[in-house]
Amino acid sequence: MMTKMNSIDRWSLIALVAGLLFSCEGPMGPAGPPGIDGLDGVNIVGEVFEVDATFNQQGEFSVFGEYGFEILESDKVLIYRLDGVVEGMDVWTPLPRTVFRENGIFNYSYDFTVVDFSIYMEGNFDLRTLGPEWVQNQIFRVLILPADFISGRMDFNDMDAMLRMLDVQESDIRRIVL
Repeated sequence: MMTKMNSIDRWSLIALVAGLLFSCEGPMGPAGPPGIDGLDGVNIVGEVFEVDATFNQQGEFSVFGEYGFEILESDKVLIYRLDGVVEGMDVWTPLPRTVFRENGIFNYSYDFTVVDFSIYMEGNFDLRTLGPEWVQNQIFRVLILPADFISGRMDFNDMDAMLRMLDVQESDIRRIVL
């Protein structure tokens, strides 16, 4: 009985000493050496805006726009076309977008630089024969993703996920007419 009691007392004493050692704080030490001078932190944000575009023969079925700011070469530009509205919800399709018609196929595509972008149509038939629903007042959404946000696991087809990642609300998206 005495051995069991000594064992309990020993563990109690060890727990008490350990608690005291880990709960003690000493005086604040001296300041460390200064860091390397550099730029203050940069707030990396993406940009999102909409484009209202009309395609015609005079513009060679393309539109051209400038961001109004410079992006980095490592940034990614994504463009989506408003394909319609289903049950009150916008349906956005990523570009390039190929459309199959009875008289042939055409597509909406885009390219970009660090200062501007273009959205264009190409087809294997005369694009002038397309109805206004394909060429007039076409709405595109342009998303500029900072390189720091981009990962190999992203689904760029899911525009809503991209907007959530960028923390952009629908009400914040401005529209420009080209």
